[in-house]
Amino acid sequence: MKLLTISKWWRSTWAVNRLSVRQMNQTRFYITKKQKSVVEVKLLLMGLPHHLSQDQYFSLLTTYLDIKRNAVSLSYLYADQGAVVLEISCFAEAERIYMLVRDTTINDKQLSTVIIPDIQASQLPLESCPLLLFVNPKSGSLKGCELLHSFRKLLNPHQVFDLTNGGPLPGVHTFRQVPCFRIVVCGGDGTVGWVLGVLEEVRHKLACTMPPVAVLPLGTGNDLARVLRWGPGYTNEDPFSILVAVDEADEVLMDRWTILLDGQQLTESTENGASELEPPKIVHMNNYCGLGIDAELSLDFHLARLDDPGKFNSRFHNKGMYVKVGLQKISHTRGLHKDIKLQVDDKELELPSIEGLIFLNIPSWGSGADLWGGDSDSHYDRPRIDDGMLEVVGVTGVVHMGQVQSGLRSGIRIAQGTYFRVTLLKAIPLQVDGEPWIQSPGIIIISAAGPKVHMLKKCKQKQKKHSSSFKDSRTEISPASEVSS
Repeated sequence: MKLLTISKWWRSTWAVNRLSVRQMNQTRFYITKKQKSVVEVKLLLMGLPHHLSQDQYFSLLTTYLDIKRNAVSLSYLYADQGAVVLEISCFAEAERIYMLVRDTTINDKQLSTVIIPDIQASQLPLESCPLLLFVNPKSGSLKGCELLHSFRKLLNPHQVFDLTNGGPLPGVHTFRQVPCFRIVVCGGDGTVGWVLGVLEEVRHKLACTMPPVAVLPLGTGNDLARVLRWGPGYTNEDPFSILVAVDEADEVLMDRWTILLDGQQLTESTENGASELEPPKIVHMNNYCGLGIDAELSLDFHLARLDDPGKFNSRFHNKGMYVKVGLQKISHTRGLHKDIKLQVDDKELELPSIEGLIFLNIPSWGSGADLWGGDSDSHYDRPRIDDGMLEVVGVTGVVHMGQVQSGLRSGIRIAQGTYFRVTLLKAIPLQVDGEPWIQSPGIIIISAAGPKVHMLKKCKQKQKKHSSSFKDSRTEISPASEVSS
């Protein structure tokens, strides 16, 4: 009997499918046990303190989990993420550690663990570029759960990762030795940012340092997915057609931005009770950053969702709640221009009378609105997602925002630039890619974040190049019905 690798199994199935659907349904594959097998269970352990050495992590795990040195080794280290990979040569010991982790906390932080599959990258064909799929089941009502099951049926289940089970790191680690792969993120813009953030942190440990990322939109706004032509939201498309579209997508570059938040607010120290300055914080931005009324609406929506998350299970209802929150703020005036100072590159700017200030990296805001506007202007370059610049736009209030989202008006163009310094004279609502909070007085600095990221933009027209690849697969391997003997 001839045995097939996963990649050959997939291509074999397609080859038979092109000959006969009935024959494909009747084809069976068999797995035989290795005669000389070595027990090796790999666990990715997360939730540990950050930035420890390998010996410190091992000592910590020995204290809390009583791991056996003769059966457990620490094979991989993600110190920046507080995660390690354990290789365990005994099933009983692996099971004991797996169960014990569920009830273990270190520094008041719950540990978690995921069993990591082992991909034999050397067995992949040289020209192959497999998919790594991340699905957020909490996005898009029940759509995320449905897609998780559908993609696990279409692909090897070890290619499809549930983001609620350890986040993106388990999938990225599993594919760390694959020389070329692509990523599909099924979720909202926040989920995409989460995956891109983890990729940026660990890309120096990957054989494929810049895997391109496609987006299957399951969120509310889905502005990044709109720009990349993946649509305003998932509408029950056939999962296989989505995989074909990813295969045909064009690779494009996109800027990412670092936002340094240096607040001047005093906080109480947990050690001696004395007051000290709030430590600086760094976040990353992919889509846009908003100050003032834009962030205030996002914050009110966020708090309402926290109070009753069960009600926020559809894009239609979520948008309705945004309208309701906006109507409640329609008569409020804040005079944001009096409470902030803006420096773009080396120039201090005088702001017009506005209630909101938004920094745009992509030409879609607030569920598809064109805030910058399409009119040509000799003072500004045409915006692009890879031009190394942000567009700065102002809005005068809720009514103005509603007009922009209705396509009746654009925002107030203020500047384009590569470096931004914002001084907050008072606490002001701030949102980055839809994640809102109240930012204390201080300094905000926005600058480019390292190399551009590689994204996948859906083609306008299907090129059907998958047909030729399937024809090639028929010539490379024999039909699956002829493989078994």
